[in-house]
Amino acid sequence: MCAQPTKSTPSNNGLTPWLLCLLLAGMASTAYAIKSDVEAPVQIEADAAVFDKMAGKASYDGNVSIRQGTLEILAAHIEINAPNNEIVSIVATGSPVSLKQKMDNGKLASGKAREMQYLVKEKRLILNGDAELLQDQDRFTSNHIEYLTDTGQLKAGGTGSKGKAGRVSAVFYPTNKAAQ
Repeated sequence: MCAQPTKSTPSNNGLTPWLLCLLLAGMASTAYAIKSDVEAPVQIEADAAVFDKMAGKASYDGNVSIRQGTLEILAAHIEINAPNNEIVSIVATGSPVSLKQKMDNGKLASGKAREMQYLVKEKRLILNGDAELLQDQDRFTSNHIEYLTDTGQLKAGGTGSKGKAGRVSAVFYPTNKAAQ
């Protein structure tokens, strides 16, 4: 994480659990991200990058793009907090932050929110602000979504980071109907 700043920095620094768990949240299908994606190098590009090795922080600004295998995340800004070279949290912001990835069943999964946070020790993914997750025809939306990656527990609705109340909307198609 604390390497010299470059335009494109391949690494496998713990981003993968955060990235892949986004695609599993709220989906009715049992499809998972392509397994080979976790072994692919992580490539990050941005207009600017700032690394503070002593503080264990990295910040990417402007047209941030993260790619790993079939996974692609686009954001305006990403902050990585990694004291002692251990990632504690990742925060991505944008208008919106978007992601897409091919699943092992060949279908595309995608999502977006104004802010996405991943708390590594808690294995908690938090999406705030017009959050939406899609896989095939299935769709899950809310102003606030929390997902525990180790248990698969999902909580949505309530209030987001700015106190805005929101409703939850979910549309799931039976597996045999979605393929038609």
